[in-house]
Amino acid sequence: MKIIERIILVLLLLTTFGFTNLNGQTDAAFGSVPVVNGKVVFQQFIPNADGVDAPQQYVKLQKWGRERFQGNPLLSAIRFDDKARSVTISAGVNLSLPATSATVTLRYRLDISVANAGTMLVVRDISFQGEALGSGSAIPKTYGAEQVITDQAINGANGDKELRTHVRQATLNYFNGLHVELSSL
Repeated sequence: MKIIERIILVLLLLTTFGFTNLNGQTDAAFGSVPVVNGKVVFQQFIPNADGVDAPQQYVKLQKWGRERFQGNPLLSAIRFDDKARSVTISAGVNLSLPATSATVTLRYRLDISVANAGTMLVVRDISFQGEALGSGSAIPKTYGAEQVITDQAINGANGDKELRTHVRQATLNYFNGLHVELSSL
């Protein structure tokens, strides 16, 4: 009987430690660059918190959108559709890249819709602009995400592989930050 008790105790301890490690993990919503029909589109469903219905979540989303993007000089448009409970934001951000002094401007469209089960986050129409990406021209050229941050674009880069990898990581970090903010509403 002592051996069986020890085996059960060991199994309980292993199970407890296993669940403890799982609870401490935080997975990034966006770890890779998805391509849908030839376009880069990030999508993530965020469940509503217990006891929060769609109208309550939409009010929180409106407040977040106004506070988060108000005063952003790269904000092109923000639209609230009360009937569909959706928010569309066209904005940009200057990405600081590690190991370089270059700055690349990320522009994107954020579509967020609220339903009773949760919130759907879609990031699309992603583009980049910056002297570091161009050929040294005085006027920075705009590049689509498909040309800069996809696996195919990075692997096919002739000497820009490190720069594109940094742009990709900064982009994923930024979008994961938006996801964390929306998840905490």
